[in-house]
Amino acid sequence: MNVDLETCTARFLDYIYLERNLSPHTRSAYRTDLKLCIAFLQSVQVYEPSQVDSRHILSYLSFCQRTGASSRTISRYLSAIRSFFRFLIEEGVIDTSPVRNIDSPKLVQNPPEYLTVEEVDRLLEYPDKESDLGLRDRTIIELMYSCGLRVSEVCFMKTGDVHLRDRWVRVFGKGKKERIVPFGRRACELLERYSEQVRPRLLRKKRSDTFFLNFRGDPLSRKGIWKKIKGYARMSGIKKNIKPHILRHSFGTHLIQNGADLRSVQELLGHADIATTQIYTHLDKGTLIDMHTRHHPLGARRHGSAKTKN
Repeated sequence: MNVDLETCTARFLDYIYLERNLSPHTRSAYRTDLKLCIAFLQSVQVYEPSQVDSRHILSYLSFCQRTGASSRTISRYLSAIRSFFRFLIEEGVIDTSPVRNIDSPKLVQNPPEYLTVEEVDRLLEYPDKESDLGLRDRTIIELMYSCGLRVSEVCFMKTGDVHLRDRWVRVFGKGKKERIVPFGRRACELLERYSEQVRPRLLRKKRSDTFFLNFRGDPLSRKGIWKKIKGYARMSGIKKNIKPHILRHSFGTHLIQNGADLRSVQELLGHADIATTQIYTHLDKGTLIDMHTRHHPLGARRHGSAKTKN
C-alpha cells in the first residue's frame, strides 16, 4: 500500500484519540514527536512507511542526541515511533517495524525536584486571600499539594467532582482513569469559600460546570496555572526550578518521608506501576546523615552516646 508518512500520521493520531481514548494533551505530544521524526526522514528523501528501515531510525536518534536531547527525551521519541509503526502493521500498511531491534536508551532515574514543607508554606501564604483571584490561586495550590494532583487534573475538574462534606475529589488522570483522593481541613475551608463566594462572581452570567475559572469565567489552562505557580514561587523567594509537577512531587515525597506506605501513595497518585512511585523514596543528604548519626553504632559513638574501650 503506497501511502505517505504524513497521511499515516494523521490516521494514527485519530486512532489514539478516538479508539484508545487518550487525552488531547497526549495526542498533541505524539503529534509533536512524530512530526520531528517525519521531518528528518523527509530530509533524507524518505516519504513512505515502506521506505523506512532501522538505519533511518538510528540516524534520527543519533541526530537528536547530537542536538542535545536527553536520554529521557530520546526514549520518549522512540516510544512514539514504536507505537506509530505498530499501528501501521495492524493496519496492513507495512509488514515489519523498523524499530523492532532498537532498544531504548538506559535512563538514569534522578530524584524529582520537590519543595520542602517550609517552602510549601511560603508558597501558600503568598496569594492574597482577600481578592477573588488570590483566593482562587491559594485554593488551587492548596488542593494540588493536599491531593498530589496534576495541573491537567485541576483544569478539567468539574463542580460535581468536589465533595466538601466528605472531603474528597474525584480525579480523572491519564487515560481518563478515575481515582478518589481525600483532602484536609484547610483545603476544605478554601474550597468552600471559593465555591460559595468567588466562583459565582467569576462565572458572571455564564454557564459552566468547570470548577476553576479565570477572570472571564472560562476554564483555566494548564499553562496559565503553571505560570501563576512559578510567579508566586519567584515572589516568595523560592530559588528552585518550578515545574508543573513540583507540588505533586512534594506531596509524594512528604508522604513517604512521614511514614506512608508505598502502595497507598501509588493509589493516591494514580500510578499504574509502583516502580513510578518509588522515585519518592529518595531522602536528602541531611536526612541520611541524621539517620546514620542517630541509628548507626559508630555514628552514635562519635556523638558521645557510647564509649569506646581501649
